[in-house]
Formats: sequence, structure tokens, C-alpha cells
Amino acid sequence: MEVKIREKFEEEIVEKEKEIREKEEEMTKRVKRMVELESKIREREVETERRNKELEKREIEIVRKEELKKKKEEEDERERLEKEKKIKEEEKIRLEEEEKIRLEKTKKEEGKKMLDEIVREQQRKMKEMMTQIEAMTKEVKTPTMFLGVSWKVESFVKECREYVEIKMKGKTVEDQILWVMTCMDGGIIDRWKEMMKDDPKEGLREYVTLEEFFGEIRKEFGRKGKGKKTEEEIERGMDGFWNAVEEKKKPKVEATTSRIPAVGRGSGFWKR
Repeated sequence: MEVKIREKFEEEIVEKEKEIREKEEEMTKRVKRMVELESKIREREVETERRNKELEKREIEIVRKEELKKKKEEEDERERLEKEKKIKEEEKIRLEEEEKIRLEKTKKEEGKKMLDEIVREQQRKMKEMMTQIEAMTKEVKTPTMFLGVSWKVESFVKECREYVEIKMKGKTVEDQILWVMTCMDGGIIDRWKEMMKDDPKEGLREYVTLEEFFGEIRKEFGRKGKGKKTEEEIERGMDGFWNAVEEKKKPKVEATTSRIPAVGRGSGFWKR
């Protein structure tokens, strides 16, 4: 009986030991798994730290590159601004030099123009002075008294024009015409003067130039055609001849004062 109890007790002990060993093995396995887990955790931590360091390093590198890039952009912008400033200064200097050259050129041109004007004015005054001296010293023939003869109209007009151009330069057209009329005399001419003063058709007229008056003389006393003299021309010539004879019998006086007709702008003589 005791043997059975002992065997049974031993068997229980064996079973207990077996259970303990199994538990120990299980614990060992658990410890091992925990150790493995801890190792993995440490490895992950190390890897994470390494990655964090790499990220930090990469961020630092990126920041550094950005700073370098920004610094380079700032330097490039500063160089560009300095270059633009230099170009503007050079352009300003060039424009100032061009303006200076233009002003100098303009001054030279104005000076040359002024000098040319002075020279031309001096030449004009000298020419006028020489003309006056020439007019004072030159002997001009006094026109032959016109008596209404048609074939002497052109020579009379030519002589009057030459005399007026030299001796009466600067006088008014009215004074020149009055002087020309002092060189015209004769019965037919006197009638022509009266007719011009009292012309009811054309009325009064003021001559603008002396040539207009010469045209009136040609129209009234000039040759009507070529060839032999007409009876009217012969009559005019004879009339003028006898008037000249009568004039020679009278006392001789200056033509410039005694033969000026009493006419003027308001006298009714000038045709309009």
C-alpha cells in the first residue's frame, strides 16, 4: 500500500516537474521573443534615428542650397542693376555730349547765319551806296520832249524809264508819272490829258506802277500798224510840230517845275 502511494506521489511529482519544465520552456520562449522584439525595436529606433539624421542633413543641405541660390540671385540682381545704372549713366553722358555737340553746331550755324546776314546786309548797303554814287555821278540824258508822234513813243518810253531808274529811284509812282508828263506837250496831248481826267466811262484810276502809265501812252499814241504812217499819225506829228514851234517862242523854264500839270490823287486825273 505504501508502495502504491509512493509511486503515485512520484508520478505526481514527475508530472509537476514536467509542467514546470513546460512552463519554463514557455517562459524561455516568451523571454526570447521579448528579446527579439526589443532587438527589433532597437534596430528600428536606430534606423529611425539614422533616417532622421539623413532627413535633417538633407534639409540642411536644401536650406543651404536655397540660401546659396538666393544669394546668387541677389548678386545677379545687384550686378544687373549696377549694369543698368552704368548703361544709363553712359547713355546720359552720350546724350549730354550729343546735346553739347548739337548746341555747338547750332551756335556755329547761327553765328555763320548771322555773319552771312551781316555780310549780305553790308553788301546790300554797299550796292545801294554804289548805285547812289553811280546815279549821282552818271550823266543821264533828259528825255526828248514827246509831241505825240507815234513812231517816237518807244524811244520816249525808254528814255523816261532810264532817267527814272537812275534819277528818281525811291520816288512814288505818282511823282514819277507827274515828271514823265512834264516831258509831254502838244495840243493833242493836252486834249488826251483832259479826256483822261473827265472820262465818264472808266472813272478815276490810280496807277500801281509806272509801266501801266507807259502802257496807256503806247495805247493812245503808239503805231496802230506797220508800214506807212497813217493820216492820223501825220496829223498828230504836224500838230505836235507847230505846238513845239509855239513853245520855243515862249521864255525857257525848267521842265521839272513849269510843266507839271495841276493834278494829283484827288484831282480826278488818275483812272481807276
